[in-house]
Amino acid sequence: MALDPKILGKIKKCLALASSDNPNEAATALRQAHALMAAHGVSAEQISMADIGEATAKSRTMARSKAAQWEGALASVVGRAFGCQLMLKRAPIRRKLKAPLNDGTYIFVGIQAQAQIAAYTFDVLARKCKKARADWIADKLQGISQMPGGKRTVTGLGDEFAMGWVSKIARVVQDFAQPDPVELAIASFIKSRVTKEGSEDELARKPTTDDERTRGFARWHGMQAAEGESIHRPMNGAEATLQIGC
Repeated sequence: MALDPKILGKIKKCLALASSDNPNEAATALRQAHALMAAHGVSAEQISMADIGEATAKSRTMARSKAAQWEGALASVVGRAFGCQLMLKRAPIRRKLKAPLNDGTYIFVGIQAQAQIAAYTFDVLARKCKKARADWIADKLQGISQMPGGKRTVTGLGDEFAMGWVSKIARVVQDFAQPDPVELAIASFIKSRVTKEGSEDELARKPTTDDERTRGFARWHGMQAAEGESIHRPMNGAEATLQIGC
């Protein structure tokens, strides 16, 4: 049964007052909130559920129904930084469609405002990482793509560079832990949202070259290229702007 918006608003108002610095006011507000919840059969999870939403960001690397491993890893890092669960929606497979499916969307599920910021942050960082990868390939791997097996080598080393870039970001980001009722609400939202859609926050990675030193070299360059990049998470709901970068 859907919650009455007026009742929900009253409960939220009481819960907000329960954080007052005035002990008497806080205690009174908390009692009122609990009384309203009991009278209307409202749980903490339902209150949290009312604030849960989703935001989407398009995949920039989807090919043959698979996104690049570095992009999936970046989406996972950003999602955890903003307390969101991550789903990956692929274009539906049609038997008569012979062309590769290159359409995919990342779905960030969490507190609505945080989900929106996560999707925006991912979109900005994915653009930066993809550009840095392309610039590095143009600078360091000129001519290799013309050699036998060169395109595969360039793609693989470019992906290693991008993984280094993402790993640098991951080192400076702390996961955001949501309160238990919020985590339960997010899980309930996803359960109701998902039908035949799959979800994944880590994408399988296949080796692209036997030369581990070369791969390590590419990844190290990616880490150097990401130096100074960071995610600035708003400390509270009042901070609406998000800074990305130095």
